Amino acid sequence: MRARRLDALWLTGVCLLTLRAFAGWWRLDRLRRQAQIAVPETVKRGFEKVARQLRLAHSVSLHISDEIFSPLAMGVWRAAVIIPVSAVASLPPDQLEAVLAHELAHIRRWDYIGNLLQTAIECLFFFHPAVWWMSRRTRDLREMCCDEVAARTCMDPGIYAEALLNLEERRADRLQLAVALHGNGGTLLNRIRRVMGDSTVDYSSISAVRLTAAVLVIGGLLFAPHIADGLKAEPAHARILSNTAPAIAAVPVAQPAASPEIVIRNHAAVRPTASAAPAPAAVAAPVAVVVAQVEKQAAPVEPQQAEKASGGDYIQRMRDAGYPLDLNKDLDTLVSLRSLGVSPEYAKSIAQAGLGTPTLHQLISLKAQNVTPEYIASLKGTEAAPSNLHELISEKALGVTPEYAKSVTSFGLGTPTNHDLVSLKALGVTPEYFAELKASGITPSNLHELSSLRALDVTPEYAKSMASAGYPNLSSHELMSLKAQGVTPEYLHWVKTTFPNSDLHQVQQAAVFHINADFIANAKAHGFNSTDLEKLIRLRMTGLLN
Repeated sequence: MRARRLDALWLTGVCLLTLRAFAGWWRLDRLRRQAQIAVPETVKRGFEKVARQLRLAHSVSLHISDEIFSPLAMGVWRAAVIIPVSAVASLPPDQLEAVLAHELAHIRRWDYIGNLLQTAIECLFFFHPAVWWMSRRTRDLREMCCDEVAARTCMDPGIYAEALLNLEERRADRLQLAVALHGNGGTLLNRIRRVMGDSTVDYSSISAVRLTAAVLVIGGLLFAPHIADGLKAEPAHARILSNTAPAIAAVPVAQPAASPEIVIRNHAAVRPTASAAPAPAAVAAPVAVVVAQVEKQAAPVEPQQAEKASGGDYIQRMRDAGYPLDLNKDLDTLVSLRSLGVSPEYAKSIAQAGLGTPTLHQLISLKAQNVTPEYIASLKGTEAAPSNLHELISEKALGVTPEYAKSVTSFGLGTPTNHDLVSLKALGVTPEYFAELKASGITPSNLHELSSLRALDVTPEYAKSMASAGYPNLSSHELMSLKAQGVTPEYLHWVKTTFPNSDLHQVQQAAVFHINADFIANAKAHGFNSTDLEKLIRLRMTGLLN
């Protein structure tokens, strides 16, 4: 009877939480449908720039809404980013781009699907306090991951930190199924500290003792009736349990304190003895005690095998190198370090390269990119010489070499900085591409303009098609503007044919407001017979025929 009551309570909780989740999803869908698609051109260009920089695999629509005060990202196949009107009006362009990068990072990481699964788990296991604690921590870490992506898209992480502060004043009501900028449960101070490079983030979490006690109490309430029924049905089992209870009570509870890989390797090195019978307590002993016992009994190993044979020795040598690793707290980091082959000697060699002492995260990234002291030495004294480890990792990941730096210098557009080299290489700017631009008459004035041309996919073929459509000798800035507005040679030819007296500025306006043959036919059907392009643009701006 008690079990049925508990089942009924569980089912009621699942139904209520499911209804709440569905209501949140419905509200989000309504927000997306009511949000405006027509966004300012400068915002749209910034959005597309960030999307290209993050290399999104699918298209994402941008919306503006006056019903929210904090940006949010939603959807999977029809992904959308919704930003508040207040953010567009108050944030500078660089801060707004950083905020958009945060939202696009959520979409790139498929966080919406993860959030849906997380909500489903919360609905099913709402009675378990550990689920809510882990859910809150997961959302905090999700926001911090996207904060790092947004900070890296800025020239200065302080830009994104200022954007967080500005948006905090206009925080929206939290929508459970959306991935909103302010996150769930994370504090603004922790996020800003993280963005500015402080990794010592203070989490307000449940005490482990309280959490364990709560789990034991709930587990006892759930399973006590079933255990009592089993004891009544099987008295023989009860006698067996009674006889073996002292032995079981003497066995300590195992704690996941060490990596299974380390324990297995050390255990394999134990020399068997005839008199050592396996004691029952040793089976479930704490992992830390097992490691200590195995190290004492381990057979002698060769010096060159010391690192592989003793996990404890590896940890100690990393501590001696200045990395205070803890087997309980840094287990995931230890697994990454060992799997990539990061040794204390490697850490010391990177630190001696003169770019600063690498953190554990940087060591993992450096080793994953196969950065060696020899590679660092080859960059010194060249245009590609990095000033810090972050620049070094970026250069290695993108394949920036001294030869590439020399070829960019030979363009005659100024001495490239490390940021210029990374941007040019990421966009695929090659000496061949620059030579083709010059041959077609496109002459960028600096490296930044060259990057913009490549980012917008302005090619010599595009310039030639514009010239054949009636607009020869366009500057690189005009070509970029036309490309950013989505002006194609076919559209340019249609505008020139339909409106012979139109200039380049009017062509751009016509492209922005989607003046085409269908719109003109619609205007005529409503009695508007003017063929003046300026009047058609003003009619479009009124929205009367939308």
